[in-house]
Amino acid sequence: MYKIGMIVPKDLIEDARAAIEENQGGVTLLEGSMDEGVRLIKDLMNSPFEVLVARGGTDELLRKSGIEIPIVTIPITSMDILRAMKAGEKIGSKMALIAFQNMMSAVENYEEVMEYEIEKCVVESREEVEEKIVMLISQGFDTIIGGGIVADFGKKYGVHTIMINTGKDVIARSILEAKRLAAAMWEEKEKGEKFRTVVEYAYDGIISVDREGKINILNPSAENLLKRKNKNLIGKNIQEVFPQMELLDTLTRGVEETEVIKNIQGSPFIFSKIPIHIEKEAIGAIAIFQDTGKIQRMEEKIRRESVKTGHFARYTFEDMLGVSDVMAESIQIAKEYAKTNSTVLIEGETGTGKEIVAQSIHNASGRVHDPFVAVNCAALPESLLESELFGYAPGAFTGADRKGKKGIFELAHGGTIFLDEISEIHPRLQGRLLRVIQEKQVMRIGDNRVIPIDVRIIAATNRNLEQLVEEGYFREDLYYRLNVLRLLLPSLRERQEDIPLLLNHFLQQYGQRMDKEKIHIEKDALEVLCQYPWKGNVRELKNFAERLVVMTQKTIIQEKDLKERFLGRGKKPQKLVQEVHLPNVEKNTIEQVLQQYGGNVSKAAEVLGTSRTTLWRKMKKYNINVSR
Repeated sequence: MYKIGMIVPKDLIEDARAAIEENQGGVTLLEGSMDEGVRLIKDLMNSPFEVLVARGGTDELLRKSGIEIPIVTIPITSMDILRAMKAGEKIGSKMALIAFQNMMSAVENYEEVMEYEIEKCVVESREEVEEKIVMLISQGFDTIIGGGIVADFGKKYGVHTIMINTGKDVIARSILEAKRLAAAMWEEKEKGEKFRTVVEYAYDGIISVDREGKINILNPSAENLLKRKNKNLIGKNIQEVFPQMELLDTLTRGVEETEVIKNIQGSPFIFSKIPIHIEKEAIGAIAIFQDTGKIQRMEEKIRRESVKTGHFARYTFEDMLGVSDVMAESIQIAKEYAKTNSTVLIEGETGTGKEIVAQSIHNASGRVHDPFVAVNCAALPESLLESELFGYAPGAFTGADRKGKKGIFELAHGGTIFLDEISEIHPRLQGRLLRVIQEKQVMRIGDNRVIPIDVRIIAATNRNLEQLVEEGYFREDLYYRLNVLRLLLPSLRERQEDIPLLLNHFLQQYGQRMDKEKIHIEKDALEVLCQYPWKGNVRELKNFAERLVVMTQKTIIQEKDLKERFLGRGKKPQKLVQEVHLPNVEKNTIEQVLQQYGGNVSKAAEVLGTSRTTLWRKMKKYNINVSR
């Protein structure tokens, strides 16, 4: 992982190799001394080491050579000097020592401990070593102590030389120190590279200044936003080039500011400015900023993406089928409403298609590319409905998502919100809803920050809101806010001429889905169906068509078929699904429907026109099992 090089003279190669093995390798061993060692390193600069290990003159020459690589010194100890002196005493009577400056502290320690002063010569280069040897020989010294280069020249001039050897344990400690240094450098390099990557590729513009206010970082996003080049700004005082940022003020006051809007060169930016401290002292400041227009465009993009996650409208006016005058009039009014942004109140019985109309209005409006978000106000309890409508701040209540949650008003921003069964909303929430409509801003539960919104509201009800206002169940001011554009959808009883068209459409739809032949309704049967009250309106007719396709084996349906299987035996039409009295027929029917819907009991109960509880009871009675 780390690239460490060690340079030692020939005499230390074996001890160095052993020390490297003890430290589990990871070090490249190079044989060389002084100038030779420096040359070796310079020759290898294309594959540089991260840390070098050397001793004595090689160490000192490396430091003077200008090589920008950290160097760990193999120290020469007083014990190394003592061993060399003892060896020299056995050879000659007059000894001297040649040493580089970095060896002198060990020599002086030896002299102090042994109370013995050595004749010593301090050198700085290879040439000086040779000069000193010649001088010492002329002065009668017969034994010279020094490093590897001293031993080399000693042979040349025929004088006894003693090399100062370094113990294997000392070399091993130097290797360990080199590895620690390399690890620390790698960690710093890793942090620096991560920081550089974050800064270079950050979506936000980033400018950093030092304690004097001079720009030392300006990332590519800042260049693009400010339309100024990095090379022209680095080193300049921030106050001279961008005084509007007031970054010097952040530096001197040491106070953080977030989400501050400032105009720079005529364009609005949103800024966060943070002082940089070391032990409470401000040593610089950083500004992180973004173009407000780009933020708005990104928000719009995110909101459009919500269309892909389910907040979209599927139906258009083409899905609203009908040939009756009353239905044609309703469709025409709805199309006119689609041209505006005004609030719409849709009134009509259950099953008349209020949400289809709401979606059609949205898809025919200028908000077609933005979200359509629907909520059934009767389906949720008050507390849950409030959080769904308005959202909540992090930690607003026990069990709340720690990140907080957007309400549907925020999710619908730019688009349409459909409030179905608005009559069922709790009076307390009616007040909050009124404020949102009036002020066009929402505040999340547990928060004190208001969020501007742009939504079109379409509300729907199957109850008489005017009567609810008179009875005190619905706020009058909210009613008038909702009742800007009113649309009354007719019941199926009021548009009987649409029944054949709708029925044929549904029969064809379910026949194709279930791969069955097309069913034809005879005239006498169709007359019965047109006279049926259809209290569930289009939804009930649709369910009847699905039930008919599932349960009948015929392709032609007559009046008697309806009375025997679907409408009962009375003269007047009764509810479409009767209890089937013949046990075998009932059992077969239940099994057929369950098989058709893959064992889905809820769907089967809906098609059979009974409750899940009743269906479960009959399944138990007939020993009918479904695979889960």
